Amino acid sequence: MTTRPIRHSIPPEILALSHERDQLRRRGQYARADELKQQLEEAGYAVKDNPRGAHLVILPSVDIDDKTYRLTRLVPSRLDEKATRDFSIIILATNTQDQTRRCIESVLRHAGDADLEILLVDNASQDGLDLWADASRYNEPRLRLVRPSRRLGTAEAYNLALKQSLGRDIVLLSSHIELTGDIFTPLASTLSDPDVGITGAQGWVTADLRHFEESEEQEVEVIDLQCLAFRRSRLKETGLFDEHYRYPHYMDIDFNFAMRDLGLETCVTSDLPLKRHEEIEETYYSDDERSRLSKRNFYRFLNKWGERDDLLLYDEEDEDEEDDDEEGEE
Repeated sequence: MTTRPIRHSIPPEILALSHERDQLRRRGQYARADELKQQLEEAGYAVKDNPRGAHLVILPSVDIDDKTYRLTRLVPSRLDEKATRDFSIIILATNTQDQTRRCIESVLRHAGDADLEILLVDNASQDGLDLWADASRYNEPRLRLVRPSRRLGTAEAYNLALKQSLGRDIVLLSSHIELTGDIFTPLASTLSDPDVGITGAQGWVTADLRHFEESEEQEVEVIDLQCLAFRRSRLKETGLFDEHYRYPHYMDIDFNFAMRDLGLETCVTSDLPLKRHEEIEETYYSDDERSRLSKRNFYRFLNKWGERDDLLLYDEEDEDEEDDDEEGEE
């Protein structure tokens, strides 16, 4: 795989403004220095102060459907607008052109009568995915592009697409998934039950909120990110993904429990026609960094939900009672 380097330079006028601010701070003129800091931030630069002077970090901009937003936080939410599509399919990709093409083409091939849009979040890919996506849009109006100028954390990247989604139902689909048939009719059927918050292809259960196991049961506690669907209207109650999850591990689990906290069920939609290809290994992070980020996400999840046994299908007391019943029968 070939990649194209991305180089950013800071304009001279911005560097001059930062230098002027450094001089003001050295003279103790902090009020005026704070005004310049605000100007720098509004221009798209984060200011990191250190004893030798400020360090400027270019904040990411984002292009959505050919419209540029100077800062990601300026992207407007359309969640208060009425849904105009049946489905919003959200696919996040970074340097996975081949598998992402296969995923998107399979969605379009099996869309049938479903009125859908596909929001491809190209999270600063450098492998030509952008060129393929631009060419595809000429013949496929259902494909929408969300393109940050530099790589964002997983939750923040997904949230850009969620805020722009216009489908009644939202389906998050991992790029290594290939549809082999219609998944939309069965997913919509499951979500038509007002007691269901989340559905999808693969479910997980836990007895202690620390260890999760795959489950073959229909009702579970977690649907994973490979194929995860919910009603767009639920986002007004749960909120968006927690953007402290810059790495995907536990982000989907956190969102599942936010939905369960509303008293809603988490259910597998069985036998969805899809194929799971081998996922391309993440190369952006080293093994040590992946381990560190996963551990940090785990502790964040525990801090939020670790004491919420009431959200489990079965807690330890239920299991103890079942064991007592079985011993009594013997």
